[in-house]
Amino acid sequence: MKTLTLSGICRRALCCRWLAWNDRRGAISVMSAVLMTVMLGFIALTVDVGYIELTRTQLQAAADAAALAGALELSGTETPTVIRTNATQAVQTVLALHRNGNQSSTTCNPETDLTFGKISWNAQTQKYDYQWGNDKTPYSVLKVRAMRTSSNGADNRLPLLFGPAIGSSNADIGAEAVATFHPRDIMMVLDFSSSMNDDSSLGAIDTLGRTYIENNLLTMYGELGSPVYGNLTFTPQYAVLRGVAASGTIPHIDVTFKRTQVSVVSTSSLTQVRLGFSGGSTQTFSSLSGTTGSFSGTGSNSGKTISTAWVKSGTNASMSSGSYGEQFSFTTSTIKTALGLTGAYPYPGGSWDEYISTVQSSTNSAGGSGAGDIAYAGYRDKYGYLTLLSYWQTQREQAASTPDLWKTSEQPVGAMKEAGGYFVDFLTALQSQDQLGLAIYSHPNTPGGILEHGLSSNLAQVKTTLQHRQAGHYASETNIYGGMKLAREELISRSRPRTFRLMVLMTDGVANEPGSNSEARAAVITEANAAAANKIKIFTISLGALADVALMQQVADITGGLHFNIPGGQTASAMSTQLNNAFREVASSRILKLVSGQ
Repeated sequence: MKTLTLSGICRRALCCRWLAWNDRRGAISVMSAVLMTVMLGFIALTVDVGYIELTRTQLQAAADAAALAGALELSGTETPTVIRTNATQAVQTVLALHRNGNQSSTTCNPETDLTFGKISWNAQTQKYDYQWGNDKTPYSVLKVRAMRTSSNGADNRLPLLFGPAIGSSNADIGAEAVATFHPRDIMMVLDFSSSMNDDSSLGAIDTLGRTYIENNLLTMYGELGSPVYGNLTFTPQYAVLRGVAASGTIPHIDVTFKRTQVSVVSTSSLTQVRLGFSGGSTQTFSSLSGTTGSFSGTGSNSGKTISTAWVKSGTNASMSSGSYGEQFSFTTSTIKTALGLTGAYPYPGGSWDEYISTVQSSTNSAGGSGAGDIAYAGYRDKYGYLTLLSYWQTQREQAASTPDLWKTSEQPVGAMKEAGGYFVDFLTALQSQDQLGLAIYSHPNTPGGILEHGLSSNLAQVKTTLQHRQAGHYASETNIYGGMKLAREELISRSRPRTFRLMVLMTDGVANEPGSNSEARAAVITEANAAAANKIKIFTISLGALADVALMQQVADITGGLHFNIPGGQTASAMSTQLNNAFREVASSRILKLVSGQ
């Protein structure tokens, strides 16, 4: 049996192959070690980069929240020092609630990380200009930095997890946020229909009480300068027709006209009084004694209106046909003379004849108009400044007829004007770059309203116009739709870029134009939907017991706004307080936003 052995050559070949393989294995080990180091470096880099970005995100969230909180303290009503103190405290409080990286809270250096400034609208460039610095007041913008850096000998950098392995132990990172109030373009849409003086008319006696109504009318009379017309007094009195002057045995006679009764006073004894009634009948009272007496129809003449009275007294028997005595006719002309209203009527619309006719009207209903209010209050056939003011408010309320009524405390329009002025003053004090416009209704021209002022930064002009308007200024109707349409069109065409669009809508009644009540309400809803489609929020105010509260709530809901209800049956003072509160809430409801750093 033979034994197989490798030749020397074979052995050398195998040995060379083994040595070559061994060399390659050593090279792979070296390469693996190098690659492992590189991979670990990449892993460390990836982990640290993720850690840095997470911390940066946390810092940005902290800066955003802190900037918004600080911006809430920006105000035009406080001193710059107070604002900076309050804003700094708000920023630090919010930052402390946000963790970042390896820290459970975030801090800032107020000296370097908080910057105050203001923005203003540049009409030429159609952009907002930013100005920074503590002297740039009133403050309307705030910049907040949340930093992890090394400064003033303190190292607040973010420690890295694997960074030391590649020679970088810490990272400088930070975030910045700029917050400001969203500038607003606001259109006020206010009710100046005739019903806006209902609470200062005699028809509101049942609701507000006689004392309140009559005291308010006295105040209004004083606000007009306490004018003197004829022999009128403030408290209404019956007209007294004065007879001829006494002469010898012919007496002087005064006859007070009370419609269904006359009161007679003579300087001589009465002997006979004859009454003529509106239907043509007459009735004579004879065998009289004394110098005074009151006379009215009896029997079939009971309750009839007296048109003429003849009074026989002394030796005046022949002073009229039929020897009935001195004649007194109760016509508009004789009553006007008796009241001394022979001079010119003071205003463009109306007349003394119309005033007298209104006071004599036979209607008698609570909450009526003009004569109805006067009669219900017990002042039918009584003349004085109280009934004159009632006549002006209910029959000649428009500025074209009685232009001075804007000076008076008509209600509830007076409370609305006061609150509207307060609203303008508050916006002015805030100095937050708001623009304001004014549309009012009603108006006789289509679309039933008038754009008194377009959007403008001149807020004072809106207040001035408000004060110079009165109930029923242009027309009597309540065309809510018309006012809303004007305001919406103005906001769409003239709002500034990126502003918050707002409409403030107020009414004391029910929409009655255009068309029927149902058509008018439908038009209001259509306008509310149009406003919502154009991102216009509507704040609504229902004023008084007759306001359509449900409709105003629906308008607010459609646009994402708020509704304020000011109930009826209140004094002007109480109503003004609630209106002021509502307008203040609207004025202070500013929208905060984050903007890019400027």
